[in-house]
Amino acid sequence: MGRERAGLARAFLVFLVGLGAAGLILSVLNGPFETMMSAAGAYSKTPQANQGQQWLTMFWDGLPVIIVILAFLQLLGAAAAERRLPGQ
Repeated sequence: MGRERAGLARAFLVFLVGLGAAGLILSVLNGPFETMMSAAGAYSKTPQANQGQQWLTMFWDGLPVIIVILAFLQLLGAAAAERRLPGQ
C-alpha cells in the first residue's frame, strides 16, 4: 500500500494563506492601525512613549514581509523534506 504525500500540497496552501495574511494586513488592517497610532501619538508626551510607537510602527510595516518570508521558508522546508522521502 502506497503512502500518500500531501505534505507539499499542504505546505503550498500554507504559503498561499501566508500571502493572503500579508495582503490582509496591507489592505484592511493598515488604516485602523494608522488611526490608532495617530490617536496614541496625541496622548503620549514622553520620549519613551514616542520611541515605543516608532518601534511598533516599524514592526507593523515589516510584518507582511516577515509573514511572507516565514511562509516561503516553510514551503522550502517542506519541499526539501518531500524530496528526502523514501520510495521516489
